[in-house]
Amino acid sequence: ALADLLLAAKKYEEAITYYKKLLVLVKAHRTMAAQTLYQIGYSYHMLGKPEVAIKTLEQAIRADEKQGDALNLLAYLYVQTDGEFGRAGKFVEPVFRPLGWDWKVSAAVIAGFPAREVVIAVLGTVYAVGDEADAATLSQRLQSTTWPDGSPVFTLPMVFGLLIFYACCLQCAATLAVIRRETNSWRWPIFAWTYMTSIGYVGALLIYQLF
Repeated sequence: ALADLLLAAKKYEEAITYYKKLLVLVKAHRTMAAQTLYQIGYSYHMLGKPEVAIKTLEQAIRADEKQGDALNLLAYLYVQTDGEFGRAGKFVEPVFRPLGWDWKVSAAVIAGFPAREVVIAVLGTVYAVGDEADAATLSQRLQSTTWPDGSPVFTLPMVFGLLIFYACCLQCAATLAVIRRETNSWRWPIFAWTYMTSIGYVGALLIYQLF
C-alpha cells in the first residue's frame, strides 16, 4: 500500500525501493510478482530509464504472460525508444518482404523474439491504435493497411504464413536460456533457434508465394 501511495505521489525512486521489498515476499505468486514487476518497470519508465524498464517488464511477462499492462507498456517502449525497433523493422524488411510482411510487421516480429506474447501489443502501438483499443479496432486497422500500390498487406496467405512462422519459430529467450543451462553449451540453443526459425521462414514463404 505504501509503495502504491508513493507511486501515486510520483515519488518513483522511493516506490521502486518498496516494490522491490514487496517482490521478495510475493515472488512465489506469479501473478502478484508480475504485477509488482510491472509497477517497478513503470516507475523506471517514468524516471526516464527505458532500458531498465524494458528488462523489468520482460521479467514481468515471463512471470505472467497475461500481464496486459506490462505487455502494453513494453510494446510502447520497444517501438518508441529512440525508434530502434522502427529502424530495425525497416532494416530487415527486405528479408521478410518475400513473406508479405511490411516493416511494421517485421518490427513486431523482432520485438517478439524475447517474448512472443508482446507481438499483438507491439502491432497495436506501431499502428497507433492506442492503449484502450480493443481487438476489433486493431483488426480494422490491420485490414485497412496497404502497400504503396494500394494492395492490402494482410492477405489470407500472408496471415496464414505469419501463423506458420509463429508456430515453428523459437521465440522465447527463457527457453533458450534453459537449453543453454541444461546442455552447458550455446551450441544447442543456437542450433534450435536457427533450424526452427528457418522452418518457420520457409513455411511462411511457401504459403505466401504459392497461394
